[in-house]
Amino acid sequence: MAINCDSSALRRVITNLLGNARKHTSVGNSVTVSVLADADVGQAVLRVQDTGEGIDPEFLPHVFERFTRANAARAGSDGTTGLGLPIAKSIVQAHRGTITVTSQPGDTVFEVRLPLADTQTPPAAKTEAA
Repeated sequence: MAINCDSSALRRVITNLLGNARKHTSVGNSVTVSVLADADVGQAVLRVQDTGEGIDPEFLPHVFERFTRANAARAGSDGTTGLGLPIAKSIVQAHRGTITVTSQPGDTVFEVRLPLADTQTPPAAKTEAA
């Protein structure tokens, strides 16, 4: 499986998702990362799933908005700005992909989908002038 991407930018997306899972998943819960190819639609799929408390249903539609934080009382206390997920979304979209989230207590999943590189198409054959 291969994708065409800016590896530094994609690393930032992954680091952000894992950092958020670490910050928002309490001790005793787990975080699972999986990567697979969905050949039916030609996409690489990265999932970060946790078994924590979940995201408040009222907040869920806003997680990718700039300066949005799940707990306003903590704003600024952990050194974050509320820009991580919006930046991740921007990076993913710049790579022609999507990022989504689903959440309920015990099951939160962030999913990134990026187009697979076309590795089946052979390079164009060189032709010689006659």
